[in-house]
Amino acid sequence: MRETRDYAVAFADIASSTAMYRELGDAAARELTQAYCGRVVALLPRFEGRLVKTLGDGVMCIFPDSEKAVLAMSALHADTASQPLGGHQISLHSGINYGPVILEGTDVYGTIVNVAAYLAATARAEQILTTHAVVSQLSESTASCTRAIYSTKLKGDERESIIYEIIWQTDRAGITDLNLGRRELPADEGALLIAVGDEPVRVDPTRTRLHLGRDPSNDLAVSDQLASRNHATIEFENMRFRLIDHSANGTFVAFDGSPGEVHVLRGETQLYGSGRISLGRSLSDPQSQPITFRRDKRALYRV
Repeated sequence: MRETRDYAVAFADIASSTAMYRELGDAAARELTQAYCGRVVALLPRFEGRLVKTLGDGVMCIFPDSEKAVLAMSALHADTASQPLGGHQISLHSGINYGPVILEGTDVYGTIVNVAAYLAATARAEQILTTHAVVSQLSESTASCTRAIYSTKLKGDERESIIYEIIWQTDRAGITDLNLGRRELPADEGALLIAVGDEPVRVDPTRTRLHLGRDPSNDLAVSDQLASRNHATIEFENMRFRLIDHSANGTFVAFDGSPGEVHVLRGETQLYGSGRISLGRSLSDPQSQPITFRRDKRALYRV
């Protein structure tokens, strides 16, 4: 049976989970993720919350009102920061939204859910982001722990929306004061940004392929004799970005937060997070000409 009701929807994901799996190994990282989900399940009854589903490295929950959702996510972040799981310290990034959602069985979906997912994807490690719809319902004491950080247009709403941060930390000495006269939109996260030097090139749904190599006709060219004339391509497909090597010497990729580098020779690798690419020689070689990349998601939920 399908019905529509107002709920607060929250997503809370483990930050840098890909690096965690690479460092700990699949079995240990999976055990840590399950322990995290168990902590969420144990916490939810205190705030009348319900776990809708787990999503790999994160959870999706619903609450009857915004106050309970904010208090629950704040408590979850505080518990995770102060109580490592299995001896491992993890960080979370979360998003909360409130409004009418569609319930079908045990699942919940709709624009409100999508925006909450966008906020979680946008948030930095240890950050909780939310909307005016949530903040407007909070008690005075809870609302005093929020601050406006930027404005944007979200899908499903042509009006400008203000995005807020929830300050859950009890020690606020490390919290940066904001110039509220400037509410700038953060860098777009619906693309892969590739750069040699300071001029980035975008790969996104409007430009699905980028050519790399020594030949000046490439979208990004490097003057290195170890790079092939038409060395590699970066392609966008199904919201994923893959690097495909066509060269004689291979392409070297280092992901930020992960040790070592990947050598791709006449094969391909997925580009996630951020890092550096070198055509034909290792990034440890002083003569390498690094190409930087940064994977972003935010525009998925922007107008």
